[in-house]
Parts: sequence; C-alpha cells; structure tokens
Amino acid sequence: MAEGLLKKLLKDKNIPGVEVRSAGTMTGGGSPATEFSILACREAGIDLSSHRSTPISHRLISWADIILCMENYHVATVLNLLPSGSARTHLIGEFGLPEDSLEIPDPVGLSLAHYRHCRDRLCECLEGLVTHFPEIRDRWDTLFIGSDEAGLNLKKALIAHLRKCGRKVQDCGVAGSITAEDYGPVMDVGRTVGGHLAQFGILVGITGIGMSIAANKIPGVRAALCADVDNAILSRQLHNANLLCLGARSLAENEAIRVVDAWLSTGYEDSEDNPRVVLFQKLEYQFMGR
Repeated sequence: MAEGLLKKLLKDKNIPGVEVRSAGTMTGGGSPATEFSILACREAGIDLSSHRSTPISHRLISWADIILCMENYHVATVLNLLPSGSARTHLIGEFGLPEDSLEIPDPVGLSLAHYRHCRDRLCECLEGLVTHFPEIRDRWDTLFIGSDEAGLNLKKALIAHLRKCGRKVQDCGVAGSITAEDYGPVMDVGRTVGGHLAQFGILVGITGIGMSIAANKIPGVRAALCADVDNAILSRQLHNANLLCLGARSLAENEAIRVVDAWLSTGYEDSEDNPRVVLFQKLEYQFMGR
C-alpha cells in the first residue's frame, strides 16, 4: 500500500523526480496485492489491481536513497543484507505524530478495518516524510570534500571555486572525525556518499592513491583517482563513479579545477542495471563477510 500511497501523494503535491519502489521481506515475488489492500487503497483513489510483489534484495537496497520500513523486523532484514544502508533506513513511523508508535503493524491476514487503519497511518506518516524532502534534497545536492595536510591548499582552492560557481560544499576538514593517520576525511566523505546521504564527494591527498584505496573499502563508494579531464569524464560515463580522488602533487590548481568541473558536469550514460555497475555491487556483497 505504501508505494501506491506515496506515488499518489507526490502526484497530488506536484513533486517530480522521485522514483518509488516497494519490496517485501516474505515474498518470492510476483504475488498480487491482497484483496483488502486493493479495497482499502481503492477507497483512497488508488488502483492496486496490477501490483505484483518484489522481494527485497541487496541490489534494490543499493539503488535506494531512502528506505522506509513498517516494522523493526523489516529494518533488521535490510541491514542484514546491507549494513551500510543503516544511515538511510527509517521506520515510516518516524515521520508520524510523536505520540504514535514508530512501528506500523503489517495487517496481512487481518480484517479490512485493520487495513484501513494501516492505510491511514501510512498516509499520515508519508505526509510527514514529504515535508522533509527539501532538507533531504539539499543534503543530496551538497558536495562533501576532505583532504589530508598535503592536499589542504588545493582543497581550499577547489572549495572557493565551487562556491563561486554556486555549488553547496561541505568541508569535512583534514582530520575528519578521527585522526588524519586513520584517514578521517575518507571515512567522513566516504560514509556520506556510500550511505546515499550525498550524491558526490571529493578527496584530495598528496597522490590520491591511498585515499582512493581506502575509500573503495567503504560499501557503496565507487572512487576514481583521476589525473586528467579524460579520465574524469570516463569515470562518470562508464563507471558511475561517485567519489573523485585527486593528487595534489601531480595536479596544478587550474588543472585540478578543470578535472573537477568535467567530473561534476558529466552524467552516467547507462543505468544501475548496467552489467559493469551490477558487477561492482555483486563483488561488494560477496566480500562483505557473508
């Protein structure tokens, strides 16, 4: 029901650019909506007759920027599949009234009255979610950037340039939240980008090599070390890189600016279904200790 309710809410409020998908934790996929789900949603002007279920998967979780769950069991299932998804996984009830329960019980197997109550709670919470969209979009559009001591001056120059161009930039500092020796900026920028809290990040080191190696250990990160404009463009076009690493020793300030501008202005030419990107996700999942 939640997928249909949110899609209708977004349409009614004329909010474009949001893709909504749903998935179940106890389905093999392909099952129709229950009779009471169809009836309860029909009363709200939503047709679920053609809906078919999709099982939750690592790939679907990786695709999502926000993951909404009805019950704590659902949250646990998501985090078991992809622990790095914790920062973007929420109970829908978090966006409801503070006096209400955070969990919304699944009404499966219960009466139509239970389905109606579930529908009304979902509507209430999804209304609350939509009010948070501006801050979510703002954070998503913010560029997170960090450096080590050797990359500090180049990072400052890049930040000045990006802000002059109208970009929102979050400086994650030199040491980040932990010591520089422990790659603090890599952790701060990498976790933000890997957790889908921001679309892009930049790391600047003396060579950028160590930072790119460290960043690519963080689930969800596709870091690319680029020393010229051509590689910056290709990293976006072919690999959907979401974190750019730069070497302060090998790039002059004006060339680094050109690389950054090219990287940020280049779109990914395919979709998340591209075999190359799917392979990255499979490798990540395979070697996460499972």
